[in-house]
Amino acid sequence: MKTILVGLLLTVVHSSILFAQKSPSKFGDIPMDDIKMTTYDHDSSASAVILMDFGKCYITENAVSLILNFERHFRIKILSNDALHPGGPADIEIPLLNIGTDEEKVTSLKAVTYNLENGAIVETKLSKDGIFKQKFNKNISLQTFTLPNVKVGSVIEVSYTVTSDFLFNFHNWQFQYKIPVRSSEYWALIPDVLVVTKYQQGYIPITDYESKPQNTSTFQVEAHHWKAQRVPAFKTEPFMTCEKDYVTKVNFAVSQIVQPGRPIVNVMKSWASLNNTLVDEPQFGKLITGSGFLKKKAEELTAGMTDPLAKATAIYNYVKQSIEWDGSKEKYPDNLKEVLENKKGSSADINFILASMFEKVGIPVEMVLLSTRDHGFIRQQYPMERQLNYVICSTKIADKTMLIDATDRLLPMGVLPERCLNGVGMLISRDNHGWITIDTKIKAKTTISADLTIDESASIKGKLSFLYDGYDAHDVRQEYFGKGEQDFVKSFLNNRSWLFEKTEFQNVNDFNTPAKQIHDVVISEHATVTGNVMYVNPFVTNQLTDNVFKAQQREYPVDFGSPQEETYMAKINIPEGFVLDEIPKSRVLMLPGNAARYTYNISVTGNVITAVSIFQINKSLFVQSEYADLREFYNHVVAKQAEQIVLKKKI
Repeated sequence: MKTILVGLLLTVVHSSILFAQKSPSKFGDIPMDDIKMTTYDHDSSASAVILMDFGKCYITENAVSLILNFERHFRIKILSNDALHPGGPADIEIPLLNIGTDEEKVTSLKAVTYNLENGAIVETKLSKDGIFKQKFNKNISLQTFTLPNVKVGSVIEVSYTVTSDFLFNFHNWQFQYKIPVRSSEYWALIPDVLVVTKYQQGYIPITDYESKPQNTSTFQVEAHHWKAQRVPAFKTEPFMTCEKDYVTKVNFAVSQIVQPGRPIVNVMKSWASLNNTLVDEPQFGKLITGSGFLKKKAEELTAGMTDPLAKATAIYNYVKQSIEWDGSKEKYPDNLKEVLENKKGSSADINFILASMFEKVGIPVEMVLLSTRDHGFIRQQYPMERQLNYVICSTKIADKTMLIDATDRLLPMGVLPERCLNGVGMLISRDNHGWITIDTKIKAKTTISADLTIDESASIKGKLSFLYDGYDAHDVRQEYFGKGEQDFVKSFLNNRSWLFEKTEFQNVNDFNTPAKQIHDVVISEHATVTGNVMYVNPFVTNQLTDNVFKAQQREYPVDFGSPQEETYMAKINIPEGFVLDEIPKSRVLMLPGNAARYTYNISVTGNVITAVSIFQINKSLFVQSEYADLREFYNHVVAKQAEQIVLKKKI
């Protein structure tokens, strides 16, 4: 890609248009009121505020080609120490697209920090050696830098231009961030050489919009202009997928590039067209049937086996144990032979090796493209390949379709990592192409058993066992292996006045079996004695003490990822010298369609109290209209689990 000075880009007779759409603020001209600001009037809790955010995207022409330009100029006020953390407002990332040897370039970068010292505004400029470039994935790199000398009270200011030959990558504009925005403005100058679909998203309406034609000697341009004032901070809420799915934003999808005298370039074709290309692509569909160097190992692993499921399992276990996932989410693989030699690769590398080895031993396999939860949901009406960032395998064994990802060593075959559970995926197939549901029949499931005895001083002693299945087993194993057993136990005991007299772990290395931890425990802080009365909550652990859904209303769906179930069973022996005075009442709560259910049964037999609590979330996604019922369901569960058993001394 050519590197072109901004001055050259603007030599065409666009100046009457382009310079009309200037940033509302001159770089370096910082109002004293902004420097002296200590709180933001419209959000006193804000740790920082974007004072001004201006952007413009347009096409220019040089001697040989058209150039896409994206300009941005913004200022941020730092209001508290909460904004000074790594990854905060002073840490800037500029994403840059690269394809082959061509890449987007940053020009005209300026970055300055302003502080008030002895009544005067003092500038600290970013030095060139403070600018870095790092790979994000195969097609995106990040130009990063941290503003210097940033502290509470600072104003930071940044401006830059991104230029590229990638006319299809017309830049989107985000109005809403995790900190409030005082003013945001965007110009999209769309020339007639681009056929562009634009669509807005988010829950903050942007009503200040105008559009009008502005013709030049080179293009006919439709100038679209958005302005927003006092945009509130985007508040993350529990069980959300990806923030960028819900922030207020305007998106652009280029479908065609139509230049006089040149063939029309169809950028946004169709999903079927993408499928047909990938089926015969040497680095996709044909990579599975090729890669002959994998045949010998696949046959060795399955020698003597006749059952296709046994063959698939043997290959799956080999791939996930032999090749470490490097953490990168990719949809297209690199050189598979090198990946196998290096024993490390991307998600695409690993899953294509798995698929090719399946094919070598006669197991039918196809690939599924999807978008991970942190990448955002797929808008199927816009067939843009950039919406997809990940690939997994699909196989059919004994008439049962199985979706497989071999990147996570702690998961059994057929259980997808939770990052993949994001609605739908596109099956790449010569005969069965189409959208398929990406979900799971596996729950995040925990079962807790407590066999406890209380003495007259309210000390509790007994045995606790935790059985973890599905995604809960994965999470526990991840923590167990990540920390080691000793630190895992320390972390488990954090903030608890418990003593483990004996601890045992079972099945942590058998990923096809629920993991278990068992403790002989002494608990000294749970029950209380007041005079002749003892109060005991049956839940010595895993009590739901607080409703995670605090907001009265919610603008976004609640996405649990997978169904959830937690069962708590306690047997409590009443201490000598005490009698039962009061116990909680049994209760059943259920949401419409059995979407969620809570069962609480408590009974007394002789000197033993038995409590059984079963909490179930039976579907993964709750839409906004279901939120009020879900929140109230949690309220009732919290209240129920707070109820006490009351014991009295015998008279």
